[in-house]
Amino acid sequence: MNLLFDLPPNYKVVREGKENGENWIFRIKTCLDREITAVAVTQPTVSRTGPTWSYVFENNGLNTVDVGSPGSFDSLKDGYKAAGITLTDIQTCFVSHGHADHDGTIPEFISGSKSDLYAHESYGFLKSFKSWDIQDFTSTVLQREFTKIVDTKVDKKDLNQKIDSSAEYYKKKQEINVTVGLKHRDVFGDIEVYSTPGHSPDQICLAIDDVVFTGDHVLPEITPHPTTKMNFKKSFINRISKEAVELEALYGLKVYLESLGYILHSNEGRTLLPAHRLYNRSTLNIIDTERARAIIDHHSLRLARLLRNVISNSSSLEDLTKGLFSKGELSGANMVAALSEVVAHLEFLEDVGDIVVTEDGIISVPPSAKPNYKSVIDHILKGSNGVIR
Repeated sequence: MNLLFDLPPNYKVVREGKENGENWIFRIKTCLDREITAVAVTQPTVSRTGPTWSYVFENNGLNTVDVGSPGSFDSLKDGYKAAGITLTDIQTCFVSHGHADHDGTIPEFISGSKSDLYAHESYGFLKSFKSWDIQDFTSTVLQREFTKIVDTKVDKKDLNQKIDSSAEYYKKKQEINVTVGLKHRDVFGDIEVYSTPGHSPDQICLAIDDVVFTGDHVLPEITPHPTTKMNFKKSFINRISKEAVELEALYGLKVYLESLGYILHSNEGRTLLPAHRLYNRSTLNIIDTERARAIIDHHSLRLARLLRNVISNSSSLEDLTKGLFSKGELSGANMVAALSEVVAHLEFLEDVGDIVVTEDGIISVPPSAKPNYKSVIDHILKGSNGVIR
């Protein structure tokens, strides 16, 4: 086997695959000689994240973490078969968070394996709703500006195609039954659960031995997209419990950075096993908790750049987005993701008092303002903030 990369002594190649990671299978041994099988599950459509990595390991029975996108069940079964894993031997399926490339094959998987489904305690509630159906986009000026730009500047055909293509996924998702809703610091056998919201409100990480399965919370090579703050529609609030309303606290860039800080300071010495880019461009990406620090630094630099742009010229959400992303990154429905990314950072800056947003959407820096965001970031990096929900 002529590999183009150095294979660590605790890694073994079960099956070689493509340069972008598809079809690869690895066996990884932890510090306690626990064997983890890492199976790359090919997504049915082209994705910049590459395949979703499904991890199988023993912990009071056979467990798996994440099972891939809608339409990728055959790829999952093929990978398991090549690794000598029988679907019906799996007793527990963990889903790292409720995004299609992680839970898209859950209905087929649970039906075929008869396994229990473990997910964050909010997953069972949120799975019944699309975020754009429950969010009040009129609750803040930034959210109103976001909606206005999407309504007037985004290619509706491209956007509607994406929405229509997800309809069947959301329909099937409502039929999923969660066996156990997970809370922060829950323990199951040798697994400890971390609630790490920010990229998704129901994101969890799972620590076992000297590794942490991070889902999309921490990824190599790319930085996960943060959520914007959530304000539920009043009509929606009237139909749900007080506990459900409190889920609003699981959204936003600040929450994401705090969650990254928790992983950084609570898991020193552990290897992180991500849901994407474990292998990419003929390279095995082995990361540790310092990758969480690098992602925090990335967002700190983005906050600084946005603030500089506002200082140099009081501006609008659209102008700031165009100043941050290339024309290609703003084409079609990509504009929605770019706008959302900028809104998340501007919300953070607004909350700490570094910017003000007028009712007509003009963003400026208040007189005699100092960059308060730096002290918040420093607080997180020093491990002074252990806020996890």
